[in-house]
Amino acid sequence: MDIDSELEPLIVSNYEVSAAMDNLVRHVLMVIPDSYTEEFPLFSVFEAYSPWDAHVEEGKIFCDPKLLNMPRDVAIGALAHEFAHLFLRHGMGGKGDLRKEHEADALACQWRFTEEVKAMRQYFGPPTDQQGG
Repeated sequence: MDIDSELEPLIVSNYEVSAAMDNLVRHVLMVIPDSYTEEFPLFSVFEAYSPWDAHVEEGKIFCDPKLLNMPRDVAIGALAHEFAHLFLRHGMGGKGDLRKEHEADALACQWRFTEEVKAMRQYFGPPTDQQGG
C-alpha cells in the first residue's frame, strides 16, 4: 500500500485498487476538508464486488469495479457517500437503515459533493433500509 503523504493524516491500513479506481478514490479523499481527515478511523480500501456498488464493512470500503463504468459524478458520489459512512462509524456489518443513509448523504454534501450525491441518487434512486452500511 502506498497512498503517499499527500493524504496524511489519514491512516490507511490496506489499499488494493486499480489505477482507475485509485484516481476516483484519491479525488474523493482530496476534496474532503482537512478538518475531517484528522478524525477518520483506520480504514482499508479494496476493489472488489459489492452488492451496492460500494459499501463499508468493519472499517473496509469495498469499491465494485462496475463503478468505473458509471458516469464519473455518480461514482464519485457513491464513494463520497461510503467515506461518509466510514467517518460516521456506520457499517459494522449487516444492513443499514434510512437514518444512516441520509446522514451519509448529508455529510458527503457538507464535504462539497452535493452535485455528485444528487447524480448518484438520480442514478440509483433514493436510499432504502436494504442498503449496506
